[in-house]
Amino acid sequence: MAPMGMPLTTTIVISKPAPEELYGGKQIVTLGLGTKEYKFILVDAYVDNARGRIQWPDIWQQVRTYKPNFVVQGENADSLTTLKPGDVVTVKAMYAPMDRTLEVMFIQPGKGAFEEKKTY
Repeated sequence: MAPMGMPLTTTIVISKPAPEELYGGKQIVTLGLGTKEYKFILVDAYVDNARGRIQWPDIWQQVRTYKPNFVVQGENADSLTTLKPGDVVTVKAMYAPMDRTLEVMFIQPGKGAFEEKKTY
């Protein structure tokens, strides 16, 4: 992917793995927060409103060889460090391709738009 200057609104859904969990083909994403690196299972991800030009696979292709894949910062970014194994959260962030930064706008529990609809 060619370098881009404009940040992209991106949504990722991640799950905290258990300490001895076997990943079995699940995609793993590493997030750097401060001086520490955290490993999560990637449940889903997409680029919001990119008009089809840039999609999640383009971003993943750019960051997959780096450790950590993304550098995370922003208002509630440190809440990612307190997740318990099995917790699933949706992270809405601005992705800056020039330095692989995810600027967190908000984090919500669950899969967000991917959550199964409950009917009663």
